[in-house]
Amino acid sequence: MRWTRLGILTGISLDLTDNVNAQNESETVFLKIEANFREGQIIRSMFQPGEGWQQEEISKNWKCDGPKNPLQPGQSFTFRVAVLQRCFEIYVNDQLYGSFEFVKFPKQINYVRTYGDFEKITQFHHRMLFPLVFPRTLMCPDKVAFQSDVPRRYETGTVVAMECIAKGPPTTEFSICFQCNDTGRTVLRFHVNFDRTTVSRSYQREDNSFALSDEETEGEFPFVRGKLFKIAFGLGDRAFLIAVNGQYFTYYNFPGRPFSISTLKCFTNEVGDFAVRSMEYHSDSPLLARVEKLSII
Repeated sequence: MRWTRLGILTGISLDLTDNVNAQNESETVFLKIEANFREGQIIRSMFQPGEGWQQEEISKNWKCDGPKNPLQPGQSFTFRVAVLQRCFEIYVNDQLYGSFEFVKFPKQINYVRTYGDFEKITQFHHRMLFPLVFPRTLMCPDKVAFQSDVPRRYETGTVVAMECIAKGPPTTEFSICFQCNDTGRTVLRFHVNFDRTTVSRSYQREDNSFALSDEETEGEFPFVRGKLFKIAFGLGDRAFLIAVNGQYFTYYNFPGRPFSISTLKCFTNEVGDFAVRSMEYHSDSPLLARVEKLSII
């Protein structure tokens, strides 16, 4: 997970939990990482319903020479958390920071929740340690506003729901792209142009080009600069189904060739700013009703 621009005096929190919709008393937080800049420390703990917060470890009490909080206000940073047999291993900026033992193996980590004084999250990847695979699609040098990858391809019936906000001048543009694992080509580019008030859908050809003749632009323009929106993409048998803010928006037929997707990337033009506030993966049915429901903000 990559973050940008930390706060100066306050801090951030990262929770691995089983239910973000429950109250604190009924959700299990398998690991909570709190970075406190005022105190210059990182605190790790867990929460069990009926038992409260447990196993608190405060970095300032460590008997070691390493930094108690290696994060610097105003700088981008990465967290990597590996789930092992007996503990979590925590890496900060690709350096091993420490571990946190759990009472029992956390089989139901469904959500990662973040809050605090940071500007935005630009990457969220869910990878397997063995075999160690880093998809070709994630090694693109382009400027990316947000990217995410999961360890297995999207199956038919998968819905990806995102809560986002786009900011900037009237000429702001952003794209949400779904990419093939093997070739890196884009199967769907969902491109929003505020200046023209158009939403175009297209795909990348075998020669990696995008052709105007392939674009589809029919439909309303439900986006407002500076206003939060929620969009859901559902994978049907032959097409993407797309809903925005609880309303069906359109569909987009798959290209004729077979493909496998597990990577999503978001781009902006030079003047725009785009942030993802939340992201969910679902795989129940029926698909259309679920796409509309999951896009309700």
